[in-house]
Amino acid sequence: MKPSDAPAVAHFRGHTCRDLYKEIFDSDAPEQVVRQLPAQSLYMVVKSTGLQSSSDIIMMASMEQCRLLTDFDLWAGDTLNEEALWEWLALTDETESLELLQKFIKIADLKLIAILIERYVEVKVFEEPTEQPPGPGFHTPDKGFTWIGITTEDATKHFLLARLLALIFESSAELFYQLISIMTVATTSMLEEESYQERQKRLAAEGVPEPEVAAAVHAPYCLAEAKAEVGAAQGRGHVDDIRSIEPLIYEARVARLFGDLVREASDRDELEMEFTYIMNAAVVRWGVDFSNHESVLDLAERVKGAINIALERMTIGTSSSLKDVYGALGLGKLYRLGVTELMAVRTKARKVPLEAVGTLRDSEPVLFGTVACAREAFPVMPLYLNDDGSVEQEHGTLQAGHRAFTTVKSVGTVNDLLDRVKSMVQS
Repeated sequence: MKPSDAPAVAHFRGHTCRDLYKEIFDSDAPEQVVRQLPAQSLYMVVKSTGLQSSSDIIMMASMEQCRLLTDFDLWAGDTLNEEALWEWLALTDETESLELLQKFIKIADLKLIAILIERYVEVKVFEEPTEQPPGPGFHTPDKGFTWIGITTEDATKHFLLARLLALIFESSAELFYQLISIMTVATTSMLEEESYQERQKRLAAEGVPEPEVAAAVHAPYCLAEAKAEVGAAQGRGHVDDIRSIEPLIYEARVARLFGDLVREASDRDELEMEFTYIMNAAVVRWGVDFSNHESVLDLAERVKGAINIALERMTIGTSSSLKDVYGALGLGKLYRLGVTELMAVRTKARKVPLEAVGTLRDSEPVLFGTVACAREAFPVMPLYLNDDGSVEQEHGTLQAGHRAFTTVKSVGTVNDLLDRVKSMVQS
């Protein structure tokens, strides 16, 4: 059975996104359940359900939770994800009221709205009011002193932006004038950079490390160091002050040893917190957007696979138990140990010249796929390749896709195939 077919950990403890969603709406007090959840857990529930289907959850969430939901959702790297912003502006409840939009205006970073205005709104301001529009499509909210022309030709976006501006003016004319004047003193890049830096600070307070800290979480760590620390039995460090995000652990499937460790851990809460911190560091380190739900879960499987490889290295054929190893190293060093081994695989794969890789596409598709997967920033292996090196086909075709490395044997198999490619290139 492949690791991807293994049972999820969630059956013996912990919540998947579906579990949390069910818990919310099975509760007698759903708003209380929502507000007790970490914002990141709530965000994963929203992403698994779909933003447009989550209006009731967003209405129940606190202002601070909603602000963090947008911090997770509105960015692609360090750039505003404009399409995601439009999706938030389109949110309505079942009665099509503007309550959700009003809430969004209260929690949103207004610099992002200013960016939309700068991109899609033309503003004309006059010292004396005029009844004559300065151009076709212009409208005035203040009897002719200010004229607004929305320049997007997309009818839906035109409607959403017009509705947003009208609601802002009705709620606070002062805020409206501030927003339309921002474009005269700040560029889009300035607004975007300032907003991004503020977002990073808020996420750091939620347990999402800054890039330099995330890099330290991925520092090389060798097997000899790990064995020495287990032998010394000094005890691991501890992670606290962050909330565990259970869907990061229990949503994606895991291999056996990591699952056993989670199942048997006496300090499960701390293990969950440490894994949350490692996962968030991995999201930062490998450049995965929190808004890409499937990619986050895919990364979670890779992270758990790396930890599983390290657990196998440290326990199989030794006198050390999972409890001993975890007690001495914690998940952080186990993850670093597994990643160090996978980075060695990547280094070997990237030493194969690209032109040589290209020649394998048709003649040796199994080897081509293996090299391509191993060259990824965080290496994986082809879905068709079993840990023992055997190949599975469906109707004579190699199955597309990839899966995480999860065992020492899988690492050895790919290393052997890469050695074979090296020999072919040299011959």
